[in-house]
Amino acid sequence: MKLKIIFIFLCVIIFTPNVFSQKKINYKASWSETRPSFPDEIIMTKEVQFEHEGMRMYCDSAIFNEKENRFRSFGNIHIVQHDSLHVWGDELYYEGETKVAEMFGEKVVMKDNNITLNTTYLILERIPNTVSYTRWADIYDNKSTLRSRQATYDMTTKDIYFVRNVEINSEKTKVYSDTMVYNTNTDIATFYGPTNIITKDSTFIYTELGWFNTKTEESMSYQQSQMLKENRILQADTLFYNSQTKLGEGLKNVYIEDTAQHIILTSHKAYINNSLDTNSYTFLTQQALMRQINGKDTLYMHADTIWVNHDTLMNVKNIYAYYGAKVYREDIQAAAERMYFYMNDSLLYMLDRPIMWSEENQITADTIIMNISKKYIYSAEMFPKAFVIQDADSLSEERYNQIYGKRMKAFFNKNKLYLVEVYGNAQSIYYIWEEEKNKAPKLLGINVGSGSEMKIYVSKNKIKKITTITNPVFFTDDEENVKEEDKKLKGFEWRIKERPLKPEDIFIKRWQFVIFDI
Repeated sequence: MKLKIIFIFLCVIIFTPNVFSQKKINYKASWSETRPSFPDEIIMTKEVQFEHEGMRMYCDSAIFNEKENRFRSFGNIHIVQHDSLHVWGDELYYEGETKVAEMFGEKVVMKDNNITLNTTYLILERIPNTVSYTRWADIYDNKSTLRSRQATYDMTTKDIYFVRNVEINSEKTKVYSDTMVYNTNTDIATFYGPTNIITKDSTFIYTELGWFNTKTEESMSYQQSQMLKENRILQADTLFYNSQTKLGEGLKNVYIEDTAQHIILTSHKAYINNSLDTNSYTFLTQQALMRQINGKDTLYMHADTIWVNHDTLMNVKNIYAYYGAKVYREDIQAAAERMYFYMNDSLLYMLDRPIMWSEENQITADTIIMNISKKYIYSAEMFPKAFVIQDADSLSEERYNQIYGKRMKAFFNKNKLYLVEVYGNAQSIYYIWEEEKNKAPKLLGINVGSGSEMKIYVSKNKIKKITTITNPVFFTDDEENVKEEDKKLKGFEWRIKERPLKPEDIFIKRWQFVIFDI
């Protein structure tokens, strides 16, 4: 029974024509001949036409091998497939069995819907329906020009796979890539190697994995993402940018550097506006950090949200820090719910429960304004409810020098406090010590004073002299004669635990827990 089935199957194969064979190429010409030396080849001239499975080919002359189902054609060659694909060239070699066409010429042109390709050598493979080239070629669509050394065009998906020296030139953008896929329907170029994007406004984008939309001017970078604009460098794990709107977004490990002002911004999420006007900004959140670099005197600023305004030259103009803002520099530390740093004026505004520390001094008020440069703090203005507290005895947690007033101004010399001016309801408490060489300081008493205005002179971080301008009231007494409640001015609050002692401390959040009795 098995032998009978095999025999029937073989008979079907033998006696059924063209079951596994390709269709023959059809042809016609105004003149043709066959030469005895090449009996399998037909020479044709004048209005030569070929047709093979839906593809039509026109030329001036051709040599057709009917037995091997292939031909070579010459002069004014035109290929038409499905009425949408057109190819022109000078010389064509076509294999009917493999359905592969090779086109040669000084200028080989292919048109498929909205794209045009110019090269000198083209391979058309009907299976799997692709066009490829291995020489320089230019591709034009409605929006841009693409150029590369090598590429394959998938006529089904409309994807062009580029390799080696890829270029895209549009009205506003240039792209240089190593490996790229471009879809002619979506106008999206996807990069799989080192890529540079240059916009009309001189924004430079580098990536090793990402995409670019030539129609909308949008780009997304996923690997080694970097953007340069004027004197600003932006890096992120993922980077989105629209060169039309000048808006962008960075995600994960965001790094922004102002090379002119030596300012570095980092976070895990950033929004940018690169417009060259007063609306230019950078918005940072998720571990937002600003660093102003000045050698060892680096200023660190952290907050939940940091907003940076830029001038028309893309220099940092103003910095706004919101929700739990903190500052650390070796010589000064500060904290507040909100901070505004105006770079041109070198003024740092601190609002909502602000506090600053300088050496052993703690300064608080409802509002604090510091005049601070990259290297020095020059002055600080505090109002209202201004308070300066100083630890008077490192061995005791009960002795504090204190200054209070409605308004204060503190002056610094090379970052050291030397003068405090108090205006309105001035009050002071400070401990008087006797210091002798090679001996421990001896407490002499407590000085308590008040007046309308006061000047406190500080030397080597210690109060040396207090003068009052109007209505002075002072007395000095032994410590044991002063009541405990009189050793602290109203509103006293020692917040040393909040002080950042190193840059990393500005990220520490202090939580308050309330325990309820059940």
